[in-house]
Amino acid sequence: MSAGPTNAADKLEARLRALRATGRKGIVPHLTAGDGGSEVTLAVLRELAERDVPCVALGLPFSDPIADGPELQAAHARALTGGTTFEEVLEILQRFRRGGRGVLGQDLPIVITSYANPLVKRGWSPALNALARAGADALLVADLSIEDAAPMSAAARQAGLAPVFFVAPTTAEARLHSAIQLSRGFVYAIGKLGVTSARTELDAEAQAFLERVRTAAGGLSVAVGFGIAGADDVRAALQHADLALVGSAFVEHLHQAVARASPQRRSDAARVAAREFLQILAGGVPT
Repeated sequence: MSAGPTNAADKLEARLRALRATGRKGIVPHLTAGDGGSEVTLAVLRELAERDVPCVALGLPFSDPIADGPELQAAHARALTGGTTFEEVLEILQRFRRGGRGVLGQDLPIVITSYANPLVKRGWSPALNALARAGADALLVADLSIEDAAPMSAAARQAGLAPVFFVAPTTAEARLHSAIQLSRGFVYAIGKLGVTSARTELDAEAQAFLERVRTAAGGLSVAVGFGIAGADDVRAALQHADLALVGSAFVEHLHQAVARASPQRRSDAARVAAREFLQILAGGVPT
């Protein structure tokens, strides 16, 4: 009998392999930690744990999110203005795991998305060990190149986190293979160039790129993102990918729901908004 998963990275990979083995594909919602307050973030995570999503991306707030469009930049700003810190994100993770269905790391896998600065200033190993202990499963760093990735990758593996790297339409073949080899869980294919919120059609050229990534990835899952905002976008993204990552549209949908709600009802409003938007997006998932 083969050994079961031994750490968070193994558990994420086992979950994604199981998804692929059934021929199914999935949606990965992205939310910014602390946007609307820690209680809202925790409520959304708990809602997503009850939905049919393979994992969730949780953004670490940062003051200069250069790769993000206006919706995510605003979410970062709201979270920071509300006082969200690295330590508060750890607390959100810990509270989520304590309230989950199993022991640490066995619930909904959480992929931390971040920029390098908040982690580098704490040191890769201390920061990533803290995230792993709190209950994170993987890490994606938006502004970290393959050439500079060795310290992060080593620290992630030592902490038991799955390092995830980007590939883009302009990525050379050698770098594409390096990103795939360094990634665990999945590799993240950017469906277009630019900032995250800009809408795009995944035209024939983009689909050819995604097909190339799918072929090169072999048994590794492929996630695609940037500009996915509705069921048609999900359907196009999943032609050659396993996962459709929905960021700006999901964050903005949550924000609008929370902004309309009274302070006492914000967490409930966020849960309902998350559930409703996932139902809309699910219309694009192949059955």
